[in-house]
Amino acid sequence: MLAAASRVAPDAPAILRGPSRLRVLDLLRFCAALGVVLFHFGETRAWGTPNAFPALSAVTMFGVYGVRLFFLISGFVILMSAWGRTAGHFAASRIARLYPAYWASVLVLGALAVGGLITDHRPTFAELLANMTMLQHGLRVRDLEIVYWTLWQELVFYVLIACFAAIGITYRRCLAFLGGWVFLLVVAERVDADLLQAVLLPFSAPYFIAGMALFLIHRFGGSMFPWLFVGAGWALAIVSVLGEKLPAVDRFGPALGSALVVGVISLIFLVMVAVAVGALDRLDWRWLTALGALTYPLYLFHHHVGFLLIQALHEPLGNRLALPVATAAALGVAYAVHRLVERPLQPRLRAALERSLTADVTQTPAPVPLAEAPAAYLPRGG
Repeated sequence: MLAAASRVAPDAPAILRGPSRLRVLDLLRFCAALGVVLFHFGETRAWGTPNAFPALSAVTMFGVYGVRLFFLISGFVILMSAWGRTAGHFAASRIARLYPAYWASVLVLGALAVGGLITDHRPTFAELLANMTMLQHGLRVRDLEIVYWTLWQELVFYVLIACFAAIGITYRRCLAFLGGWVFLLVVAERVDADLLQAVLLPFSAPYFIAGMALFLIHRFGGSMFPWLFVGAGWALAIVSVLGEKLPAVDRFGPALGSALVVGVISLIFLVMVAVAVGALDRLDWRWLTALGALTYPLYLFHHHVGFLLIQALHEPLGNRLALPVATAAALGVAYAVHRLVERPLQPRLRAALERSLTADVTQTPAPVPLAEAPAAYLPRGG
């Protein structure tokens, strides 16, 4: 692929191969969410034992890396979404996409917690209010739900892309943006600069960077610099994950456990490479769009819903039946949130936000009559 590098003009037109909507990304997003769901459901203390599924957990424990796939997909999709848009229109689309289901989750889960149906913590009013903003991580306030921590990573990434969109996104500027991000990321780690690390997102940045580079490959064809950034993202991701405390190492031993984790991360990158070069374009069934629509509400609601259901059902139904029932219930809640909250509210919120961008144009002030003008603006007679 590197040998077939092609020249790309700074503002080259799109060279989109395959379908206009990459439905395979909907499938991958759903698989990532389902992996996180099965990881949480398998590990939750709601079973009353840490070994509810000894054999199954050897597989589901790797579902935790579904979050890394989310970040990789996000880098790809967010750059695609921002390309050719103003910063304001990009921000309007992201706010409308994220907040309706999120607000619903905070209100519902907050009400359950206030009613005593909690997982581990009863939130205060201040915590609930901070969580409604989605800025609680920046405010150093506890997340209402365990999965909310990733939303802060996404928000900071969106702000970076919005600033980039304000300048104007082009191919060459993307390369400069990615190069600067990689360099500053390493510098921030070297000097232990808290401010830089807060902005540059050392945990998720390797995936965002690689995802953006893969979108450049998908849109403009393979060339050397984007592939280098994909490789840099993969290398940074592997170095980072091997520096963490890995449950796979505790279970399978240092050699095999580390190899399995490296294999999972590498597989995530290889799948997205296949998407970028068009190898998975045949996965274009319409129902994948509906499946992808469940991903975000499923991610937001599954942990609390699953905990409460598993806690209530694992004794009367048994573990093997309670697990699929809890999974099906989480999917049902996700579908309800999508139909009742996201579908009606997202377009209205987006339209309202986009109208507000042109309020100064549509609301032209009427001229002030001379007799009513302030004295300072009246002509002075001699």
